[in-house]
Amino acid sequence: MNDIPRATIKRDTSRKHESILNGAIQVFTEMGYDNASMDKIAEITGVSKRTVYNHFLSKENLFQEVVAKFLEEQQILKQIDYDPAKSLEDQLTAFANAELFLINSPSRLGLSRVLTSVFIRDIDYARMTRAKYASPLEPFMKWLMAAHEDNRLHIDNPPLAARVFYSMIEGALTWPALFQHGINTESVKPLMDELILTFITRYRKVD
Repeated sequence: MNDIPRATIKRDTSRKHESILNGAIQVFTEMGYDNASMDKIAEITGVSKRTVYNHFLSKENLFQEVVAKFLEEQQILKQIDYDPAKSLEDQLTAFANAELFLINSPSRLGLSRVLTSVFIRDIDYARMTRAKYASPLEPFMKWLMAAHEDNRLHIDNPPLAARVFYSMIEGALTWPALFQHGINTESVKPLMDELILTFITRYRKVD
């Protein structure tokens, strides 16, 4: 009998791992953390419960990887380099849209609600989870400092300015969507544009 190539085994294992992860996202989104079970995740994925446990030690371990996948996808969208040839409005809109990634589809909105409920209920768990990842403000602070060096914005406190920007976007758009029926990006565009203009007006470099 010929041995199965290691690369093939690795690819198959990786696909199954990803399939289980996607099944878990669906179950957590539809049922919440408490009601989700490894049995249900196995059923949705079409594998045995033993296979699920071969990839993930526990439901909590699986949930942590769901969180990681979710945050990493958003963080990739936030890797926006400052471009002196583009308008400030367009670049800030890209950061705002990266934030809206959390809520601009039914599945991501559902998962955001689950994460929010878990984190609100257990603040220590939320802090422990967030501590595993880079600050979500870091890419934006880097962008702000570049805009400052280009004399287009006056940023004397990048962490504060970053918090101001995300407080406006989250407070006006993200949080309301979590407690409503989601968000229509086209309908909220006038509000987003106003928030961005307000931020630029506050921090624009004045000669």
